[in-house]
Amino acid sequence: MIIKKTLFSLIILLLGLNTTQGQEHNISDYPDGIYQTKEEFINKTPSEVRELTVKKIELVNDSDSVVRRCYFMDKATTKKIKKAFAVSYHGSLYFSNWAILKNKNKEDKSLSPASSMNAFVLVTMHGEKYLYTEAGLINHWQSGLSAGVAGGIGGLAGGALGEAIDGSFPETTEFGTGVVWDVDNQEFNVFRNCPDFNDFIKDYGIEKVECGKEPFDLERVRETIKSINEKTILKTKDTN
Repeated sequence: MIIKKTLFSLIILLLGLNTTQGQEHNISDYPDGIYQTKEEFINKTPSEVRELTVKKIELVNDSDSVVRRCYFMDKATTKKIKKAFAVSYHGSLYFSNWAILKNKNKEDKSLSPASSMNAFVLVTMHGEKYLYTEAGLINHWQSGLSAGVAGGIGGLAGGALGEAIDGSFPETTEFGTGVVWDVDNQEFNVFRNCPDFNDFIKDYGIEKVECGKEPFDLERVRETIKSINEKTILKTKDTN
């Protein structure tokens, strides 16, 4: 009788493992709250839940109501949320610039936020392997801005912010540059330019962009990340 119970428990455990593999990292898996550290985010356990307010960062040609970049404030004290890894807010997930730059791939150098380290960016796509966002980051060597200004001493806003981002990443739009949270490697990867993006996709059997000969923009980046996430899920399901 004991042996039968043990075998039954093992079967249930194995079934549970099979059903959890190959699943998307859905935004709804992250309860509303402030994820102060990377470990809290990985474990999907916020350190605290507070009532927050949102201040949208306006960009040039940004005419819709989607809050892509913003600051979060404590509603009771009006103080900004600072040095938090992520915030889950009313079903939407946001990474902070601070988290991206502190946990980026070691090859992503000379990057600074156009607004502030404490600004947050919206996760717009999610899958088993990558969470995708678009951040207002500046390569201050390319843009000609000092590291101090780009680092958020005063910061930039409105048209100046959009123009600075465009000047730093001419291939993209006012929404910045593509960034993914790599679930397996637990780090951010910033697509700094066309060759950098080609290096990222080389192991996925996806046709490379002919840099300088064809458009390289955020639409291309979005479609590619969506394709990678979909292929990864299908591949995992086929092996189970």
